[in-house]
Amino acid sequence: MQFEFVNDRQAPDIESQPSVELKHWRILLRGNGDLHLTAQMDSGALRVTSKLQSMELASGAVRTESGRSYQLRVPPEGDEALRDLMRLRALKELQMISGDVSDVIWAAMAAGAWPEGDTAMLPAA
Repeated sequence: MQFEFVNDRQAPDIESQPSVELKHWRILLRGNGDLHLTAQMDSGALRVTSKLQSMELASGAVRTESGRSYQLRVPPEGDEALRDLMRLRALKELQMISGDVSDVIWAAMAAGAWPEGDTAMLPAA
């Protein structure tokens, strides 16, 4: 099976969209340790963010290298077909993905802390 993403465009500039609340998201890990959000926007478009820089566990807010803030208020995407599409979109942008850490990060947000003995995957905002 082959996919072609035909609506390939950049996200709006930060000034016009400083914060986005996501309903469909996953957080992917690259081999170099960088984390990136992949998400389906309300418009239906798929987005892959710049590298994640920080996270506020209590509020579910993550900030990217570009400065945009994303609000994660619902659990990571569970629909397998949409997850596959988001992963394929991320592979197109990032070239390599070594894992999906969405469930680990969601559990830390739900608990309000990283698991005891584990180091934080992202610095606090």
